[in-house]
Amino acid sequence: MTSVALGPRYREEALRALAGAEFDVLVIGGGIVGAGAALDAISRGLSVALVEARDWAAGTSSRSSKLIHGGLRYLEQRDFGLVREALRERGLLLNALAPHLVRPVRFLYPLRNRGWERAYVGAGVALYDTMGGSHALPRHRQLTRRGALREAPALRRDALVGAIQYYDAQVDDARYTMMVARTAAQYGAEAVTRAEVTGFLREGERVTGARVLDLEGGREIAVRARRVVC
Repeated sequence: MTSVALGPRYREEALRALAGAEFDVLVIGGGIVGAGAALDAISRGLSVALVEARDWAAGTSSRSSKLIHGGLRYLEQRDFGLVREALRERGLLLNALAPHLVRPVRFLYPLRNRGWERAYVGAGVALYDTMGGSHALPRHRQLTRRGALREAPALRRDALVGAIQYYDAQVDDARYTMMVARTAAQYGAEAVTRAEVTGFLREGERVTGARVLDLEGGREIAVRARRVVC
């Protein structure tokens, strides 16, 4: 598959395509949800237009926690299906989909009570490791107080009796969103930034597209689509 550079030349061609066709799906918003919806639709054989008023991941999608995790806390709520699915997706991102953007990150869970807390938390983290599967991150480690202070010297010695170290993953969220949008474009979606939706096209009560303002050139384009996703 030929790589697509989302530069000025591509943008101009995409704007012409927006004006000249009716799409199966018009996606409004170039965050991770919009980019993901566009990629999903184009990979299923639908014709797709994706427009964003600013830049890819300009809003919430570049202001996330950056974590790619299975949701350790949901084990305590016994939501095992959610944790299993999230860990499977974490493994795919780390090993297949975006190993250049997703990396392991260590966490330190301080223990403040002797005996029961280490056993309770340790059992949960051991289950978390097991559910991560064969392509999981390094397994957790039990640390003494001295070992915990070696890992995090700024901790107060009297604030813990030991710790458990475990792994999750971290992502460059903005670059990941851009990669998803670019992949959608590689499959044939028309993906355009600096293209602001100013209103919707209607036939009676049915939305049939949107009016899109090219913020670089100042022209307004009527983009027609069978489905509009915001």
